[in-house]
Amino acid sequence: MAYSKKRNSIRKGLCMALSVLFILVLTACGKTEETQQSAASKDSINVQGAFILNPADNLDLSADGLDAVQRYLLVVFDVTNNSDVNEDISSRNDSIKLTMNKTNTYEQLSANSGVRLQSFLKNCGYAVSTSYGTLWGGSETVRMCAAFAINGNDIEDSCTAVLDFHLSDHINASVDLTADDIQPISLFDSVFAVEENPDAYQLAHSVKVRAQMCKTALETASQAEHNGNADLRTVQLALCSALFSEETTWGVSCDGLTVSDELPQFSLEAVRLVSPDDADTVEAVSSNIAIMIEELDKDAPDYEAVNTAQRTAYNTLTKMTAE
Repeated sequence: MAYSKKRNSIRKGLCMALSVLFILVLTACGKTEETQQSAASKDSINVQGAFILNPADNLDLSADGLDAVQRYLLVVFDVTNNSDVNEDISSRNDSIKLTMNKTNTYEQLSANSGVRLQSFLKNCGYAVSTSYGTLWGGSETVRMCAAFAINGNDIEDSCTAVLDFHLSDHINASVDLTADDIQPISLFDSVFAVEENPDAYQLAHSVKVRAQMCKTALETASQAEHNGNADLRTVQLALCSALFSEETTWGVSCDGLTVSDELPQFSLEAVRLVSPDDADTVEAVSSNIAIMIEELDKDAPDYEAVNTAQRTAYNTLTKMTAE
């Protein structure tokens, strides 16, 4: 009987120990799952770079409506939906907020803000969260850009910044930045420093802008020819050629207008690395522009060849700018 009581006592002790162990295991599992969810949420948004734009002299922001002290701050970040659930990205500007120095808070600008900013966001190849829509579960990472119009005086040697992302119920993050994390730039295109090959990326995404400038110049050249203004026609055709020439020393910004020798010189092979189809199209346009220039430089031009080349180049440029 003494042995039986002792055995019962041991059983009770074992039951209590197992109960406690079971509770601890459940608690540990719950904590592990919570940690994993937190990590997954954090990994869904990764800031690649933050940039304060101190515009170069040839970057005209007069039509963007900024006050004298305002500056554009741009943030490039990656968004990944690691779950199986489709996420509707918020269309509200306040889904991304920037707080500078724990004092001034700003909401991201829409993709239609400003003249130069709007054009850059349209051509840069990065998505803007307010106009994105659905991020499908398990889809590839999407690179986005958020722009803020901040007080330039917020940027100082010891400044701090906090980015609060609330893109959907499950895609959220808070990211702390210091002054060292915010790089000064003079042209919008400098944000492409986050790319593996910044020059090739910039050239490929400026092709559409170059095509629009070439199309406008070709229209002007045609009108000049009609008006008997051979000098203007020659200048405009030379511009058409220069836009896609590897001998041209200046580059074209994705902001739709700015040209600068700080931007990459044109390289067909660099464009081909990123967008082979665009490279083939550019090659076709350049070939037809060259035919026009060569024929019109002759004492007796073959106007049928000139007109055919012009139509081919113009129609190709129209398709490039419409896409």
